[in-house]
Amino acid sequence: MAKEFSCIHLLTFYQGCKKNVSGISGNINALKNKFAHNVFIHETLQTTRLVKFISYNNYLWYLFKFKLLVLSTCGFTTLSWHMRAIVYCLKNNITVVADGLTRELLHFPGHMDKVIEVFKTLYGGFGIQYLNPVRNWAVPPDKQFIDRLIIDQHGYLFPGEESMSFKDRTTGRYLYELGIMPNPNVKGSSMDHKMQYDCYPFVLYNIMAFWIYLNFCSYESFCLEMKYLFQDKSADARVLIEEYIANEQGSRLKKLLEDK
Repeated sequence: MAKEFSCIHLLTFYQGCKKNVSGISGNINALKNKFAHNVFIHETLQTTRLVKFISYNNYLWYLFKFKLLVLSTCGFTTLSWHMRAIVYCLKNNITVVADGLTRELLHFPGHMDKVIEVFKTLYGGFGIQYLNPVRNWAVPPDKQFIDRLIIDQHGYLFPGEESMSFKDRTTGRYLYELGIMPNPNVKGSSMDHKMQYDCYPFVLYNIMAFWIYLNFCSYESFCLEMKYLFQDKSADARVLIEEYIANEQGSRLKKLLEDK
């Protein structure tokens, strides 16, 4: 994106207590040093109340319609990030959003192709283009035992992962070649932990996804059901954002975004 835009806004999101992610400032300095002709603006934004609203608004109706999929907290968190990003873009006249999403952890809602299309539609409704520029880059295999223990328990590859190898171009290798990262794969390292906060809700979600849904239905069917869930959740999100645009001070979203 730095090759296409002179000014880049970098957004960091968090829920609950604000964790000191010390690695972020170092990464931003590395970007500034590498792309000296660009301007980087970094903002840290909380979505605590917003995640709770997305998770529990009309809860009984969603439970009746989608059953155990209401446990998709990690996906609701992702939706909160996108909602917050849309509001930020509208306030700052930004029309292009990009992230570093690859074909890793494809059981997570926000990583599924069908759900990504739902998010693209949500952005598009507000005149914003949502991009995944490295979506089809290769993903290196995990080398950390603990990662295998808590993440890669399914024992098989999702569609699109089969042909990947560590020698292929990965985001880690690209950042290493640019001189931004110290080696091609920092995942699971202490440096990696300093760059992001710990995420625990995925444990319950993994049980629901691997032990129940993917034991009894295909991955494609799982993605389709998740798409329907996030179409409804995105429709709720659209209403909140439209209310915010029409009357910011009196909107529900204004209160949900307050950092208190």
